[in-house]
Amino acid sequence: MKIQHASLCSGGLILLLGIAVAHAWGAQREGIEQDMYPRTLEMLDVGYELPIEIVAIRHLQRKEHRIRDLEIEIRNASAKPIYGIYLTLSMPDDTPRGVPTAVGMGYGRFELVHPKEHASASDRPIRPSETAIITVAEPEWRGYERHLGNDRVPEEATQRLRLAIVAISFGDGTGFINGGVPYPDRPPTRLRPYQYVRVAIDSN
Repeated sequence: MKIQHASLCSGGLILLLGIAVAHAWGAQREGIEQDMYPRTLEMLDVGYELPIEIVAIRHLQRKEHRIRDLEIEIRNASAKPIYGIYLTLSMPDDTPRGVPTAVGMGYGRFELVHPKEHASASDRPIRPSETAIITVAEPEWRGYERHLGNDRVPEEATQRLRLAIVAISFGDGTGFINGGVPYPDRPPTRLRPYQYVRVAIDSN
């Protein structure tokens, strides 16, 4: 009887521990969910095949410090090294002065945004199939966070975001510009239709 009684106590203890763990996990999950906000991200597509692929977009669902902690992991999907990538992240519903709020992001020396600028020996490329993580520079995210506080931006105005390519440089006088148009090829006589394509955001 004593053994049976001890067994029942052990089972009761396991049950209580299981309930405690479940409550703790539920509280932790609730805290995580409270710190998240449902956002969508679209990327401008102007009709050309791009030399990069987005592998992951992290931390954009956070309520706090989302732009500060934002990481965009990009893979070089071309056969050439990429020396510069420059993007604009805009919020079309956040328009305190009549234009969408935006921040810039980039990899590499900023001068490479210009088509005629060539890579130097000190520039480090993203080689074919390699990945790189792009973040928002500190002056940019500090300015954005000041805007959120000073202009009292509602959460709803931060829900939709759009990503556009400013420039991608191969460092040899070729690349992509103006949303993803290749250069130095001449622009087409008829503008290609463009669209915004949904991009998956990691839930963290």
